[in-house]
Amino acid sequence: MKNHLLKKLWLATFFFSLVLVFSFSLWAKGEPEVKESYTGHVERIIDGDTVSILTTDYERLRVRLYGIDAPEGGQDWGDESRDALSDMVSGRLVKIEIEDIDRYNRMVATIIFNDELINHKMVAAGHAWVYDRYCIRKDICQPMKEAERIAKENGMGLWFDPEAMPPWEFRSSKRKK
Repeated sequence: MKNHLLKKLWLATFFFSLVLVFSFSLWAKGEPEVKESYTGHVERIIDGDTVSILTTDYERLRVRLYGIDAPEGGQDWGDESRDALSDMVSGRLVKIEIEDIDRYNRMVATIIFNDELINHKMVAAGHAWVYDRYCIRKDICQPMKEAERIAKENGMGLWFDPEAMPPWEFRSSKRKK
């Protein structure tokens, strides 16, 4: 009887250990590993703040530019914003530095080309707003806010139109319809 109970206890412990090991291996995999930075060619410009990149490791990444919000397709200045980003980085080898992953599973990153922060360039040229809601890194966001102020003062890009609607308001108005 004692041998029978020991055998059952051993089997229960063995199966419990297997479950723990299997559960841990699933948990450890979790989300795909995110490196802090990638290098790759910009394959496609989705809009003024989102691109598709083919990394040097042959991974395709959808990347949202950190800290900015550009006009949407179908919104005034949307085509101009997309074209401006295209002129800056389309087909070029860029470095992206990951800041976050958004709810659409896009990497949110800064994009660097020729030692220039493209996120900042888009704002400075009046092709995007600083996205205050999500722009929290002071070292990146403060200079972009200053660039936005200057672009607005000088009527650059979308700031030529004093009634330009921020993309978050445009998206909200479309949802209400």
